[in-house]
Amino acid sequence: MTKQIELPKKKVLASSKSPKNFILFSKPKVGKTEAFAQLEDALILDIDHGSDYVDALKIKIDSVEDIINVGKQIFAENKPYKYTVIDTVTKLEEICVPYAEKLYSKKIQGKNWFKKDKNGKLDKTSGKAQYGNILNLPNGAGL
Repeated sequence: MTKQIELPKKKVLASSKSPKNFILFSKPKVGKTEAFAQLEDALILDIDHGSDYVDALKIKIDSVEDIINVGKQIFAENKPYKYTVIDTVTKLEEICVPYAEKLYSKKIQGKNWFKKDKNGKLDKTSGKAQYGNILNLPNGAGL
């Protein structure tokens, strides 16, 4: 016997006022940054460099080091923001890949990641030359 479903006839009240984590995903140029700029006390970490057209608490990010430094400053100033927005996660992944490769190359399994030949070019047998970037390592080794 199937369970009878009762459809709501009026708004169901919210059970929480603020999500701990929230991901907004959509096609480009539909207003994600603009929506987050409306949040009170939200710092936008603009990795995509697309916030020039909105008034917001925002800072441009170019590297993982920038993110680390901003994070340290946020804690040094006693967490002055209610929200931190990463804009965009796609660009975050792009700037994290070189950093992840650097960390991986310092591990035993990654010691040949940046191996170079006698001319200073990537050795064709090294990880970087073989796989292109760390995300392409087999069996999820780069994740």
